[in-house]
Amino acid sequence: MSDGCPVSTEPMVSVVLPCLNEEAAIGACLQKIFDTFNQARLDGEIVVCDNGSTDRSVSIAESMGARVVHQPERGYGNAYLKGFAHAKGTYLVMGDADDTYDFTMIPTFLDKLREGHDFVTGSRYLEGGHATIPFLHRFFGNPLLTKILNVLFKTDYTDVYCGYRAFSRRAYDLIQPVSPGMEFNLELAINAGLAGLKIAELPIQLAERKGESKLRTFRDGWRSLRMMLIYCPNTVFFLPGLLSLALGVAAHVVSLAGLVQFNGKPLGTATGIFGTIFSVVGFQVVSLGLHAKTYSWSRRFDKNNKGLGAFYDWFRLETGLLLGGGVFLIGTALLGFLVWEWAQSGFLPLSRPEWASLGATFIIIGGGTMFSSLFISAMSMKKTELVTKG
Repeated sequence: MSDGCPVSTEPMVSVVLPCLNEEAAIGACLQKIFDTFNQARLDGEIVVCDNGSTDRSVSIAESMGARVVHQPERGYGNAYLKGFAHAKGTYLVMGDADDTYDFTMIPTFLDKLREGHDFVTGSRYLEGGHATIPFLHRFFGNPLLTKILNVLFKTDYTDVYCGYRAFSRRAYDLIQPVSPGMEFNLELAINAGLAGLKIAELPIQLAERKGESKLRTFRDGWRSLRMMLIYCPNTVFFLPGLLSLALGVAAHVVSLAGLVQFNGKPLGTATGIFGTIFSVVGFQVVSLGLHAKTYSWSRRFDKNNKGLGAFYDWFRLETGLLLGGGVFLIGTALLGFLVWEWAQSGFLPLSRPEWASLGATFIIIGGGTMFSSLFISAMSMKKTELVTKG
């Protein structure tokens, strides 16, 4: 049994450790944390979130005085979500139970928080602490993902995948993580930046791991990249979407005006088809970007976005339905007239088939606008609250 400090109802700090078959290391981790509490005179607790261990991890943690909670749903993020939900501290510290992190640094992390920082993360790249990271992760995976994140979200991290971090309860409530897997760490870093938190990095040294690693290089890397793409709608959605939409409109104009010719004949049909393709793809991508921005706004990360605020000052479900319905009816009328003309000619080839492409474009975009409006309206139900509180 450890000589850990007595835990009050609301301790000053909670250290949360996810655990899946860590019997080789969890005892050493807990002893270091309890010793640190004693030496620094910290009122703290340790919350171990068991993620389905089949070894002695749980019994070791309980025998040493840690509070154990159980998360039956597998996943690194799921374990942390359950652990943080049960933590009672004003400050939260996260770390792995594999004895790779130096838990004697907990007071240093807390000092940074007391100085006014909201989110303090360790970095294994500041002072050469990354020597024990597997080769592929050390030189390619982690640096590449960190660089991509910094470019997309205008942050300055050196190690976005470090699992040794500390933040206040208030900061955690603003970050609102939801990721179930290894991308949980990445979501914390992204959301801390989006929420405008004051961020600091501390150099740490990484020790050799005890026990089997749970990382899956390519699967976890793809999930991380996918998350960054979803969380960055301006770069990923709006820019390519608007470019595609502009190309589609230009193609329709060129097609209808007969500006492109070959051997004296306009290439209206082919140009019109490309106009439909680019227009529809561009509209769908922009629409998805608006969905992503709405999701971000609903979580307050974009509460000061004047453009999005102006959009919602104008947008109502009825507006979207009327606009989409109007465009849909124009396309339907246009195609209906062409079918009538086609039938009147005895079903001979249309003289201006490019108008059929424009009609199809209107129908697809009009229908998409109506259904997109329903979806956006459902996602933005908190917008009134956000406007009054923001």
